[in-house]
Amino acid sequence: MIDKILKVTAEQLNAINLSKYLKSTDDLGFPKGWFYMDAGLEHYRLLAYISTLYNGVTLLDIGSYQGSSAIALSFNKKNKVISYDIEHQPEIAEIKIPNIKFIKGDVLKYEIASPFIMLDTYHDGEFEQKFADHLLKINYKGLVMFDDIYLNNEISNFWNGLKNEKYDLTHIGHHTGTGIAIYD
Repeated sequence: MIDKILKVTAEQLNAINLSKYLKSTDDLGFPKGWFYMDAGLEHYRLLAYISTLYNGVTLLDIGSYQGSSAIALSFNKKNKVISYDIEHQPEIAEIKIPNIKFIKGDVLKYEIASPFIMLDTYHDGEFEQKFADHLLKINYKGLVMFDDIYLNNEISNFWNGLKNEKYDLTHIGHHTGTGIAIYD
């Protein structure tokens, strides 16, 4: 799986048609440019592509915010997407995509059984480390994508200290840094 992710090009990602989400993203009220930006500026095309690499699984999105990552991960309708956030996010109530479920709660209190996790939360390095430690404790097997790995010193220090096999995907992800780590 990781080989396919590492080999995909920005050109291939930019060819992914996300227009079927125009209504969902318009209803949320966030700037159209965010979701539809090219790979290397935003990571949504990369998430849509990753969803096509799996069939009939549950993909996790940790940190719902406005639901953009969950929407991108729902690209392959054969998968289910569960998005967790500890705070109520009123925007997500408007998202009516059948293969997405939003849960308000601490993801660490739920079973984590997914081959792919997108983590986009506090960016303070603390929760990211707590989550990474939890995955090791439960012997998680799969891929974890971390957003904004160069946003600030705290998250950069977390990323640089992560001992897993990991790859920097910023060139095809988000301009503030996208990394993917293997848990095996």
